[in-house]
Amino acid sequence: MRQSSGKLMFVNRDRVFYFGLLGARMKPRKPGGITLYFAAEGEIRLRMQAGPWQSLSCCVLPAYCAHQVEIDCDEVFSLLFEPERLTAADQRQLLDFCTCPVTLADAMARIRAAAAGPLSDLCAQGGLDTAAFDRLLLGRVLETRPLDPRIERALALFETDLGEAELSAEACALQAGLSTSRFLHLFKEEAGASFRNMRMWKRARRFLEHAVEDSTLTEVALDLGYPDSSHFSHSIRRTYGLKPRSIREGSRELQVIGAVLRRAS
Repeated sequence: MRQSSGKLMFVNRDRVFYFGLLGARMKPRKPGGITLYFAAEGEIRLRMQAGPWQSLSCCVLPAYCAHQVEIDCDEVFSLLFEPERLTAADQRQLLDFCTCPVTLADAMARIRAAAAGPLSDLCAQGGLDTAAFDRLLLGRVLETRPLDPRIERALALFETDLGEAELSAEACALQAGLSTSRFLHLFKEEAGASFRNMRMWKRARRFLEHAVEDSTLTEVALDLGYPDSSHFSHSIRRTYGLKPRSIREGSRELQVIGAVLRRAS
């Protein structure tokens, strides 16, 4: 595990926590999770699509919502929640996170405190699963919504290094015992996103696990199942608003922890 100067990222299947550099000259980004941002100091500026910039103390955005964010300080706090396994009520509560000033101030203080030590300490002790993460960062555990087993199996494949052919809708439909059209309909109904968008997001999300590795970006692209470096670079930039190389450069002092990394190592 790389030691850092306080910059930290926790990654597991369901959650991401990030405290570190936001990235300069960020293009529009479109992550596939419900995403919360607030700056280490001052406000955060948000622009949706091509609309006007807004200055906010905190913002929470739904999954697959294209946006840009800027801050005046160097560092940002960000939490990301995978929505497909959350109940509709918990998704709404997350999206309403910033509406109550008193609750928001308490929550931001809790998140800052967790980043100062407990988050890393609990991971080192092997005791930070998704439920423990929620208790630490939110003060309560979000409810997990069960998915159709056929869709769970498809989502599990997104966590592998399979290529385009093995991760095609046709291959997943065959495994599920459904026609391709029926599978795609069931997938969107259960997961809340199209198969294509979800596959793109889950693959780009796994790049976070490789942010501080010494392997070349070409090697990472192939390891993640991208057909070539061009597809990899385009997907990462569309998802995060930054080129893969820029993300690598901004992660030099970043400590990356989490259950996903322990399982993969």
